[in-house]
Amino acid sequence: MPDIALRPLTEENLPALLAAAIAGADPLEVMAPVPGPGGWTAERRAAFLAFHRARGLAAEPVERTFVVLLRAAVVGAARLQPTGAGELETGIWLSRDARGRGVGRAVVALLRAEAVRAGAHRMIATTTPENAAARGLMAGARVRIDGADVHGTWQLR
Repeated sequence: MPDIALRPLTEENLPALLAAAIAGADPLEVMAPVPGPGGWTAERRAAFLAFHRARGLAAEPVERTFVVLLRAAVVGAARLQPTGAGELETGIWLSRDARGRGVGRAVVALLRAEAVRAGAHRMIATTTPENAAARGLMAGARVRIDGADVHGTWQLR
């Protein structure tokens, strides 16, 4: 899908990422739980921003975080996190209006290309058996079920 792109997360596009999350995802789909009432409370919004600043925008980032663009609009995020030995772990979330349209498959392909450019030998992802959408994105990966987790491994080289 040519209208899909990844752009590195920046302070400038972080507010658009938060806006996409608020408009199209439940907080539990895109971030760790935050105590308090449900929904996008001020505390959850602050935690979302702090999380991305600490992981993807820090002086020494833990991961490479990307905003997912669909026709130039931010519709989600994707990440590549080094786990050692030439391996990168990936994760994706998409807003509801971008789901079921092939966006996730295109993002996985773009992430694989980014992983190859980064010199990785493998890209991995983990989800739960109940997450049919994430399992569907593991096409082309070697899939292994281990208790409550489903692991996908893409050999890149």
